[in-house]
Amino acid sequence: MKDDRTELTEAEQAAFAALPRERNPGRLLEERTVQALEQRGLLSAAFVRRPVRAVPMWALGLAASLALFLSGVATGQWVGTRTLANTMATAQQETAMQTASLVQQTGSAYVMSLIALAQLADSTSDPAVAQGREAALTALHAAARELALLAPEDPLTLVLRDGLRRTSLQDETGSAGPRLQSVVWF
Repeated sequence: MKDDRTELTEAEQAAFAALPRERNPGRLLEERTVQALEQRGLLSAAFVRRPVRAVPMWALGLAASLALFLSGVATGQWVGTRTLANTMATAQQETAMQTASLVQQTGSAYVMSLIALAQLADSTSDPAVAQGREAALTALHAAARELALLAPEDPLTLVLRDGLRRTSLQDETGSAGPRLQSVVWF
């Protein structure tokens, strides 16, 4: 006996080969089948597997909002830190320039005051001139100490500091020799 179904033309075989092997029946068909089996008593409702509930949309929205908020905070902190660092650098640069300008003005005022004090010293022997000379030397000593801290390797600074030190030692001892110190050991 000959089976007519097995004898297909090449076009029919190609058409059968082109058909999909599997097809998704869809959720509706599954639900209708389960419902029909339940109605006939072939399937108990207690044993029907319910699909796992999907995460509610409000929870997804909340998670996305939280992620967006936290990334915004992190970005804001990063940008704020960079802006603050740039602002601080600019402020320090301005402060350094203002300080340098102030040093220039103060130095010029010091030199002008010394010129005026020298002119007064030539014309009078007023005790105020001696007091002015003492104030000028004290300011010069203080400036030399600070300059030595600012530029410790500068040869002129070192000569000025050492010269002022020798001068102050001579003033204290009244002689040009080194000052002797008394040390008491216990």
